[in-house]
Amino acid sequence: MHTSSVRGAARPRVTTVSTVGPLPQAAADPSPLQLLDRACRRLLGRGTSFTDSVVHQIRTEVPYYADPVLSPPDLKQSVDTGIGFALEAAHDPGCIVDIERYTRELGMRRAEEGRPLDEVMHAFRVAGSEIWCGIIGVVERDGLGDQRHLVHVAELVWKMNDRDAVLVADAYRQVAKGVASQHNERVRLIIAAVLESRNDPAFIQDAASILDLPPDGRFAVAELRATPPFGRAPDAVPEIRGMRVLRHVGGQRDVLVAHLGDRPLDALASALVAGPGMRIGISPVVRGLENLPRARDMAGLALRTCRADGEVARLDARLPDGLLVSRPDLSAELALRVLRPLYDLEPADRETLIDTLGVWIEKGGSAVQAARHMLCHRNTVLNRLRRFEQITGLELSRPRDLVRLTLAFDTLQLLGPTAVLGCGDAWDSDPES
Repeated sequence: MHTSSVRGAARPRVTTVSTVGPLPQAAADPSPLQLLDRACRRLLGRGTSFTDSVVHQIRTEVPYYADPVLSPPDLKQSVDTGIGFALEAAHDPGCIVDIERYTRELGMRRAEEGRPLDEVMHAFRVAGSEIWCGIIGVVERDGLGDQRHLVHVAELVWKMNDRDAVLVADAYRQVAKGVASQHNERVRLIIAAVLESRNDPAFIQDAASILDLPPDGRFAVAELRATPPFGRAPDAVPEIRGMRVLRHVGGQRDVLVAHLGDRPLDALASALVAGPGMRIGISPVVRGLENLPRARDMAGLALRTCRADGEVARLDARLPDGLLVSRPDLSAELALRVLRPLYDLEPADRETLIDTLGVWIEKGGSAVQAARHMLCHRNTVLNRLRRFEQITGLELSRPRDLVRLTLAFDTLQLLGPTAVLGCGDAWDSDPES
């Protein structure tokens, strides 16, 4: 008899085969199989009263089935059918095919309904325990024979019960895998539709229901790009406390949609790691599913501001860079007009000036800090800055000239010198005019 203590396994209630008292004459007693056959037939003749008692016990021992909202509406009918097949198969081996078909159909149906497998198996084993107790009870009550003979068929009955439980679980898992696959594909398509276009309110409500997300929640989008040939996006979605993250895979770029709840954007940014050959861009926070397309655009802009692999770029921390990459043609034109005179110099001389200006900008305009970084004298840095002013005509003490210079240098870092110099061919004018 099945007596597993694992949840989902039902231990028979205290209805046992008596071992007290003298044995009747063996010749007058039916064999164990004959006694089992008589008991099963007698229980089959009791109709729905036995079914009602089994259903009651299931609802007593399995809280999920006691809940009128959660419990399957066909519980009684399903139990009645299962009892009939089980009792018939117990005394007629030819009916085993019927009980196998029933158990598989039960597992498939419960999987399609989304019932938890643990609860389904618990209820199934409670029903099996009640059938065994019913067999013992009817033998005792109706005087069908010596109860002790049932000991010889107990193992057979419980092996059948365990076999049927395995059939239920196997059928459930097969269907659940297919249902999950279909659901995942549906979720993928819905996410793609929400991200790619502006959608009407009715679609947003449907998408929110399918994705199980609040339509007016706080969201952010992260875009991950793998750099060929060695870059590879992570297979797993990051698990972040208090946050749900959905993934949309497309080509060399993966998109993560994060429902932030009440968590800050920092929680998402700190959980994302750009490994070798990876770059990640993160959008600012947006409100509502309908704004996910805008969030994806901003995540893409943030990604384009990455200057090297291994960077995680938040657009809210790189808005000037975002402006530059959003119109690379204008940005390149600005950089060309500012830096073009430097390209008339010898390459080594030009690189020295560009490196010095770049360090000076990064050090907040401090010649002292720039000199320490470059391992040279402060006056060397100042002389190079004055030479730059003479060559370009800019004055680094003028705010507007400094803004133009900073944007030009950022463009050079983001787009590269080839893009900057090449933009002059696209304009029907002299860059220096």
